[in-house]
Amino acid sequence: MTSTTPIDRPTAPAGWLAWAAARDAELADPLGWLSLTALHWLTATPAAYGDLPGRWWADADGIHVDPAGGAPDGPGAAGAAEALTLDGGPLTAPAVVWTSAGGAAGDLRAGARRLEPVGRGPLNHGVRVRDPHAPALAGFAGIPRFDHDPAWVLTASFEPAAAGTVEETGSVAGRVRHRRDVAGHVRFTHDGAEHVLQVAGGGQPAIWFRDASNGRETAAFRVLAVDPRPDGTVVLDLNRAENAPCAFSDHGTCPLPPAGNTLPFPVRAGERRPAGR
Repeated sequence: MTSTTPIDRPTAPAGWLAWAAARDAELADPLGWLSLTALHWLTATPAAYGDLPGRWWADADGIHVDPAGGAPDGPGAAGAAEALTLDGGPLTAPAVVWTSAGGAAGDLRAGARRLEPVGRGPLNHGVRVRDPHAPALAGFAGIPRFDHDPAWVLTASFEPAAAGTVEETGSVAGRVRHRRDVAGHVRFTHDGAEHVLQVAGGGQPAIWFRDASNGRETAAFRVLAVDPRPDGTVVLDLNRAENAPCAFSDHGTCPLPPAGNTLPFPVRAGERRPAGR
């Protein structure tokens, strides 16, 4: 049995209910992950993309847009009537809207849509579209979850990695590779067998993992935030296993879990596969 709103779990711990409510609120944000409607990969040649205003390209200097021109004729051509704005002001001349050193130049919009320049390595530059009127947002009723189960709160040992340890992984976007800091590894026992998972660093330590429930009950992989303690232990509360952004959208570039981060048993805890995905 599943439910889509935390209010249906009156016996669950308050902290878990608050986490679930915060996750639902995050997905319901008008410009959150459910608002994504496109990800256009750019080339060095100025070109129109989909129903975006202007012409776009990328080179060593960054991501450029020339507001002249507009969306091509055909479905979605209404986008041609939308004016490009940057931080609320009209964008009327060619501009660099993203650089590798400085990131986005500001809040770039086409009407109500936010246009998000993205850089994923030296040859992968694009523009992602966030639309507050996206169909996925209109149909969102909460993230499906397993009921809270205290049996999935495990204690593990944490083994920190050497400073500067990094690992390269693939991505759900086949053209993209990710290099991520490695914070360390967790070691724990489940049903009498020992398991070791890598912990990604670079901010909030987290475990990107697969398990035997993926593809049927759960998404292709999930993410669990962890907080190693000074005594070398860490609590793995798998009731808080989250879907990665790409579980909700085809326009993400989520890194894949490390090759060894696959559990041989089903983890029937945390977030389930989103409806319709």
